[in-house]
Amino acid sequence: MGFGFSRLVVRNFYRSPLRAGMTVMTVAIMLAAFIFPRALVEAQEEQVRQVPNDRVNVRPKEGWSGSLPVRYADQIRELPGVRRAYATLVPALRLPGNEKVRFASKATDMEPFLAMIDELEAPEDQKRAFLADERSAFVDETLAAEQGWKLGDRVVFESRIYPGKWELTIACIFRSLREGFGKRTIWLHYSYLNRTLPKDKQDRASWIVAQMSEPNTGGRVAQEIDAHFDAAPNQTLSLEDRVAAQANLGNFRAILTALDVVSYLILVVVMSIVGNTLAMNVRERTHEFGVMRAIGFAPRQLGLLVLAEAGLLGLLGAAIGVGLSYPLFENLVSHALQDAMSFPPIVIHGRVAWLAVALGIGLSMLAAATPVYRVAQLRVTDALRRMG
Repeated sequence: MGFGFSRLVVRNFYRSPLRAGMTVMTVAIMLAAFIFPRALVEAQEEQVRQVPNDRVNVRPKEGWSGSLPVRYADQIRELPGVRRAYATLVPALRLPGNEKVRFASKATDMEPFLAMIDELEAPEDQKRAFLADERSAFVDETLAAEQGWKLGDRVVFESRIYPGKWELTIACIFRSLREGFGKRTIWLHYSYLNRTLPKDKQDRASWIVAQMSEPNTGGRVAQEIDAHFDAAPNQTLSLEDRVAAQANLGNFRAILTALDVVSYLILVVVMSIVGNTLAMNVRERTHEFGVMRAIGFAPRQLGLLVLAEAGLLGLLGAAIGVGLSYPLFENLVSHALQDAMSFPPIVIHGRVAWLAVALGIGLSMLAAATPVYRVAQLRVTDALRRMG
């Protein structure tokens, strides 16, 4: 009986292959749209979890368009609870004649930077060579591989902000151990860049990063830094790195919340589409159901038949939707967002995939409630009078 019942379910699926196929693909697309915002949130939350809890980011109070005197880094190092500090200036470097190559560039006080940052992995001999050569570059391995740069190569850069050209030797190629940090980035020595800038642009920093002596003391240290420079011409706004990352996630989450609401509305659309498909199938097979009732099928069995067909539509749609989501979101979309926005890699966790499968099957079977009820209430004589 079980095998025959399964054959009936599969046969009825192929009765209208175009309609069934379109329904399955619609369910698949809708469930992929349900998965996408959750995968984005997971990626952002993972990035926040990887942010160290012993650093404070100090930026100009006027906003990112401003700058700070580089001497602030020395003063911050002297404050209680601060272990190290380094200043960074963004030179906005580019490759002459090759505007399509996108990368980040930062001129930094590299000795305290390398002592503080343990998320960037590189051979010690390469680090020493980089620190010893003021005109060298510290380059992400992805960018180096893309451009074919090898150790010892000399590369000429221009700036989108400052006049001049800078020829740098590729002295160290690193690999980032923290998602989204250092991706497609070049670091160079602040001292070298600073000397080549116009006089009115020298000795300025885009931001300063301080490392605390004790983890989880960033809130207090940030307040002390801002209080120290409160009366200075260039005031500061300091935040723990993790707090800043959470704030960025909060801003992004507002967009994702809107997408999340839309994704639940999409699930309602899935139910209506599946319900409409099943209703049409039941209406077209009314005479057949009458014959089945006449030869001994109970109303409960016919209801289970329709319910199983709904579950099959949902299962196939969910399987295709989840199967498409992995290559689409983890590869194509993830790489595009990483290159354009330094977005962390998108990973679809198993619980999200299984939730999508459960929703696909469950909502499809829920959508079958009305067709199942109609089949159960069907009178044999009325059904046999209808010829489809």
